[in-house]
Amino acid sequence: MGHFDKLRSVEFKGKALTLSGREISRLAPSFDGLTVGAVATAAAIDAAKDQISVNPFTGAAAQAVTLPSAVEGSVVVFVMSVDTTGGTATLSFACAGSDVFKTGSVVESRAAEALTYDTSVADETTLTYTPVNAATNYISQGSKFTFWCSDNGVWNVSLEAKANPASTGVTGATVFS
Repeated sequence: MGHFDKLRSVEFKGKALTLSGREISRLAPSFDGLTVGAVATAAAIDAAKDQISVNPFTGAAAQAVTLPSAVEGSVVVFVMSVDTTGGTATLSFACAGSDVFKTGSVVESRAAEALTYDTSVADETTLTYTPVNAATNYISQGSKFTFWCSDNGVWNVSLEAKANPASTGVTGATVFS
């Protein structure tokens, strides 16, 4: 039977696919069918549901993005369109109302120029990226913050970080709060 005879159990628990008790269904959704729109840098932005928002955040000024209500099936994508070498101002994503990030969500980060991760705990509602004022940020042009809702009131998150290809990608930090 090959490797399949070693699987202890594969099952659906609610909406989650599990393999031997470990959830494996938190794959980021497809972008098929989403609209694409340019979103200018601003101090406050209301994110659009079911849209890939292309945004020129540089770190020169803080930008606070409020996610729409977490309704099952919703998807929000923010893509960095330029290099983040303009300053140390934050880019934050806040849940609306009583929505939260899924407990146990993990995002890549940096500390002392080394790879690290931040894991969300219960009731966290904000995800914040802080760049450095240099070409060494690990989040730069082409990086994607993807948010999707599989349970009302709870956002899943995936960060696909892409450093400036002419640089090292060893600086910047992303944390839940």
